[in-house]
Amino acid sequence: MNSAVADNPLQRIKQEIRADAEQARARAAQGELRSGVTSPITLAILAERRNHYTIEELSRQHYTDFIEQAYFALLRRSPDSSGHRAQIRLLERGRSKIEILGNLRFSAEGREIGVRVPWLLPRYLLAKATAIPLLGYAVELLMCIAGLPRILRHQRGADAYHAARNIELRQALGIQVAENAALHEEIDRLEGEHSGLVAQLQQTSERFVPVHAELSQAFNEIRDLRHLLMSLNHWQASLRQNLSEMEVAEADQMRRRDGLNIDVSTRMLASDKSRASRVEQWTQLFADDLPDQAKVLDIGSGLDWLQSLTACNLSITGVDASNRAGQRAGEVGIKMAIADPSSVLARIADHSLDAVSILDIAPLLRSVPTLALLEILRRVLRPHARLLIGFAQEHGSIINRLEGHANVHADADLIEHALEVSGFVDIKRHSSSDGMHCVVASNAGNDRA
Repeated sequence: MNSAVADNPLQRIKQEIRADAEQARARAAQGELRSGVTSPITLAILAERRNHYTIEELSRQHYTDFIEQAYFALLRRSPDSSGHRAQIRLLERGRSKIEILGNLRFSAEGREIGVRVPWLLPRYLLAKATAIPLLGYAVELLMCIAGLPRILRHQRGADAYHAARNIELRQALGIQVAENAALHEEIDRLEGEHSGLVAQLQQTSERFVPVHAELSQAFNEIRDLRHLLMSLNHWQASLRQNLSEMEVAEADQMRRRDGLNIDVSTRMLASDKSRASRVEQWTQLFADDLPDQAKVLDIGSGLDWLQSLTACNLSITGVDASNRAGQRAGEVGIKMAIADPSSVLARIADHSLDAVSILDIAPLLRSVPTLALLEILRRVLRPHARLLIGFAQEHGSIINRLEGHANVHADADLIEHALEVSGFVDIKRHSSSDGMHCVVASNAGNDRA
């Protein structure tokens, strides 16, 4: 600053105002203009909603805070964008706050609101007079000379304010420098840690090299195992298909063999000249005391026996393990269960049958012990129901001989004693004209005899 400016307080004030205006323009260019942001002092003035203000009250703020406060106090609203820009331009050109206050107060809107500001009108007129060429310069010069003591006091206050602000800024700068130094130290420490971590990462990477090689080898082995597993799956699928085909072939062979066995046993039974009379004699012996539609279960006794019982008006169900025997029974309308006899007996409800006939017990004793069979028969027979056990050679015994299996020797005396011990009563043995024997007994009921 040159000596001429230093000796001229008015010039210094103008330069400070211009500097403030330049800073304001810079802040506006950087998007820091706080239009729409209300300072606490302005909010206090707005909250008061007074109709009387002094020039000093309205002039305390600076720049945008001054504009906002003037709008709120004199026009009771926030500044619009165009009005705000216009008043800011006046400040930036060095116009006084008195002129801006007068512009707002004595506008049409301000006159309608009518806020009182003492001594504003004469000072506003003087401020406007300074804009008149030549005369305005003289008026402004006289005003400056007249207000010189006050300007000097303002200048001294501004110097003290700026000195205090300078000290605050220096202190803040010192704090910032200390913080920056601490940040630099932290950055140096982090860089050191980063270098250490990089070294550790390098060492870890080197240690993982053999691991990676082992993993690659393991992946190759897994790929080989996958191929092997796919081959095994293909082989297993082929094996299942072959087994299925073998099972189908075996089932066909068993059905064929079963049909042949039934054909052979049927021929052999047909050659027995005394069979017809024996079947008739045993049918009368077994069915005479049974009521009409009595539920009778027969186990493997042959088609002629089933037809003979059906003719006696009994409800007959046969059980045979041979598919061909079941097919022939179905062709003549007789119910036949194609299954293992012991499995069928296990599923029959307690005390649900009126009679059971077994013309050839020997094949059945190959899979079920005698006493166990008699216990099952007692369970399924009603009290006083009838049981016929024969010792003739029927399909089961003949097929066992064809298959090369030895038949169990069925001793009539042994069966009679077993029946008595198992709880059957009225046990009687009958012999046919050809010397064949059968035993007829009755179920004693739930309690053993």
